[in-house]
Amino acid sequence: EPWPDNLKGAGAHWLDHCLLMCEMNPEAGVNKVAENTQFVIEVLDFFLTEQILVGPAGDMQAATWLARTTTPHDLAFVAGPRMGLHHIAFFLDSWHDILKSADVMAKTKTKIDVAPTRHG
Repeated sequence: EPWPDNLKGAGAHWLDHCLLMCEMNPEAGVNKVAENTQFVIEVLDFFLTEQILVGPAGDMQAATWLARTTTPHDLAFVAGPRMGLHHIAFFLDSWHDILKSADVMAKTKTKIDVAPTRHG
């Protein structure tokens, strides 16, 4: 066994970012991407770093990436058929820590949808 059975956590230092799926149905006048983006800018003082605009006039926000720090994004909203959590990323010190976390997740049969990647 590479790691003890009682090991807790991945050794993450902080939450790096998260991506939330938001309902978007232009025919029904629903765009939770735009609503949530406006809320975090006006109330939580985030700033927009990137966006994808769609629609005939190219003015509907289908995806937005926002930050409060110097990272490319701390929070992202992406349109989908329903709302929910897409992913959460945590900051780890090294590739060794990522491998260790993957081993612990495998050992505990935690589902991993996508292998660790570099993005954001």
